[in-house]
Amino acid sequence: MNLDLSNPIVLIIGGILLLALLYFWNKSNATSLRKRRNKNFRSSYYQRKKEREKENGQ
Repeated sequence: MNLDLSNPIVLIIGGILLLALLYFWNKSNATSLRKRRNKNFRSSYYQRKKEREKENGQ
């Protein structure tokens, strides 16, 4: 069986695979962006401060 790249079935399957790849790539990028956006200086500062106090108290 010889696959011709101009075959409509091959083009449709390739397009669906490309769209699925782009969808999941976008989903992972959106998740990492959301995690990065939820960070703020104040909460991370107090968290590091508590960790330092625990280390110094031991």
